[in-house]
Amino acid sequence: MIEYNEKRTNILKVILAVIIVVWSYATISYGFYVDENGLLAIYKGIFQGQRMFVDSWEALQTGGILAYPFLALYYYVLQPLFASFSINIGLVSYMRICYMTVRLIISIYLYIVLLDSDYDKGAYPAALFYYMFVIGWKNFSYKSFCDFAMILIMCYMFRFYKSRKSVYGILTAIATCIAVLAYPSMIIMAVFIGALWLYLVIKDEAPTLTVVLYVASCFLIGGLVIVYLQLTSGIGNVIAQIPNLGDQDYDYPIYIRFGKMLVSYAAFAVIAYLPIGLIWIINKLRGIDEYVERAILTLYFTIFMILVCLLRVEGISTSRFIYGCLIIFFWFPYFMRDKEKSDFIRIGSYSTRQDENRMTLWTVFIISIVAQIVWSISTNQEVTVPGHMTLYVVIMMILLLSEEEHGYYGLKNCLLLLGMFFMGIWVADSNGGFCYVFEPMIYVNEGELKGVALPEDEYLVNEASMKLLNEYVGEDDKLLVAFGANCAGYLNSDAWQATYSVYARTQLNSKLIDYYKINPDNMADYVLIDTGHDKYQYFTENETGKYLLETYTNEVAKEGNFVLLSRN
Repeated sequence: MIEYNEKRTNILKVILAVIIVVWSYATISYGFYVDENGLLAIYKGIFQGQRMFVDSWEALQTGGILAYPFLALYYYVLQPLFASFSINIGLVSYMRICYMTVRLIISIYLYIVLLDSDYDKGAYPAALFYYMFVIGWKNFSYKSFCDFAMILIMCYMFRFYKSRKSVYGILTAIATCIAVLAYPSMIIMAVFIGALWLYLVIKDEAPTLTVVLYVASCFLIGGLVIVYLQLTSGIGNVIAQIPNLGDQDYDYPIYIRFGKMLVSYAAFAVIAYLPIGLIWIINKLRGIDEYVERAILTLYFTIFMILVCLLRVEGISTSRFIYGCLIIFFWFPYFMRDKEKSDFIRIGSYSTRQDENRMTLWTVFIISIVAQIVWSISTNQEVTVPGHMTLYVVIMMILLLSEEEHGYYGLKNCLLLLGMFFMGIWVADSNGGFCYVFEPMIYVNEGELKGVALPEDEYLVNEASMKLLNEYVGEDDKLLVAFGANCAGYLNSDAWQATYSVYARTQLNSKLIDYYKINPDNMADYVLIDTGHDKYQYFTENETGKYLLETYTNEVAKEGNFVLLSRN
């Protein structure tokens, strides 16, 4: 009977996993987020031949090296194939399919790794949760590449603590270098992982060869990147233009931004430990049963998630999900407490495990903290950006909850349901707000958004810009798209991207003028402007906007709110 029930449970798990995977691919075409457009345009620019750090001053451009194989396969092989067979797949849909496929493969590997660990009970929900966790949007980006690298590092650490093989020095080096290429600030993580290996060697917990292989592999990969830069950009040119990198749009210096981030983390820590404080008080007064503790934590988390979503129903975004992940993150040390130090029964099954098993989880926790610190000092956005890196601690928590004799089924199921909602129902609209897959949308049938379903207003914007570009701008021309990340102008045109960054804030700063002075050969032949954009008024009043409107005085054509200008 037990074997029958176990077999039936396994069948149901497989069915659920298949349904989720099929649904994830079925809903992959909905919506088009502004940053998805921006990052793909950056990667496309590198594929088109932009010289890194010379033709582009975008800090995230090195991710183009990682995206290059996917872009090459599309443009050299699949795009002509899709066209010949009238398959309605453009660049965006293709890259989304590739992204979800890579995520699926890594999720399966995560499941295999966890199944072979001492936390096999949580392997299925942990791997399923990871697959459903959307890093902003379903496509390649600096966030998703970092995520792939981080989860692989986590898997390799699990494998290492089980086998103690030095080969994981090489594997973690490769994963770390992927993170650095995707997000250069992650160089801090590379140093930390090296220090971690050195610490384990000193503690006689890792072969000396491990740290040697790690350092050697990092330098080898770094050397290959330097060779690539020398062959394409020239190291001298790169060094000369490095001071131009960065963002003029930060309102505060780094120490103030980081300080504000720490305040946000402190606030979430207080919120997270309110129920734990209540549990401690009840236990001191009259003792507390493990069922009551479980009920308090599960109910608190559920109510918290409901409230943060109700605060702004019309603007639910993945940031709400990250708020919940931060709560789980702060609970991790509490759940890792030694049972013997507690006066009441609580996740005791874990407390009897060997120290090295505890070390695996603590290692992932510390790596997550380092990643969050890196992202905190590199962003001008709120705590939800570095909060994405709590994912790996949430996975560890799922493993811990699954080891509990009676199980935190309510809390685990709540996390899985949230994952299902944000992966399969919620869709990021153009600015990341709330949209869902059941809303009426129109499929794009031309250009690189072919196969993507957009709300009517976004569809009309895409059609208008694409019509102008197809009729008047060729692949030998140089194109500047004002508010470039807000429409698919760069993606839908094979023209050279005549800007220092797709994210150039022409309505805020004068960096584009500096770029044209230093690189006059890259000056645009055409400028595409969306006069209906909410930032257009600021554009006309800013120095860069005035410069462009005074320089590009010839109106080539107009379509909807879009106007295409050229120089006389």
